[in-house]
Amino acid sequence: MAVSSSRSRVFARADVCSRRTILTYAALLPGLALAPQRVQAQAAELAFAHVSTREAFDAAVRRARARNKPVLAYFTAEWCLICKGIDARVFSNPVIRTRLEGIALVRADVTAADAGNRALMEHLRVAGPPTMFAIDSKDGREMPRTRLVGPVDANLFLDTINLAGL
Repeated sequence: MAVSSSRSRVFARADVCSRRTILTYAALLPGLALAPQRVQAQAAELAFAHVSTREAFDAAVRRARARNKPVLAYFTAEWCLICKGIDARVFSNPVIRTRLEGIALVRADVTAADAGNRALMEHLRVAGPPTMFAIDSKDGREMPRTRLVGPVDANLFLDTINLAGL
């Protein structure tokens, strides 16, 4: 009887632990559901100029060049899950946010996939989102070795802007 009694105590203890674990996770779930929204809100707080046509993009680049600022062009879409990941892991990073303070940020929203979006993407040779690259403040051209296409993490992004001298 001693063996079955000790087994039932072990199972009872394990049952309490698993219930406690489940309750802990259940208590955290509402906060986890809000975390991506908070991170996206922080990324949205960056001073991106939002454009969707070639004309609006060119105007944003002209404004940046007039202030002698390089431009980070970021092509994104509402349906792009990788873009949401970049917003959450790259643009919410405090180190990156600090580094972007001297750079004009242009977010090209190509969600609509309309004629204006297509013309902008064709003009800049962008196959689709996510794509980002830096534009030189002096000549208004894409800086070599700054184009990033697809998933990007904070380290790759920092390496790229460091190599570009931004």
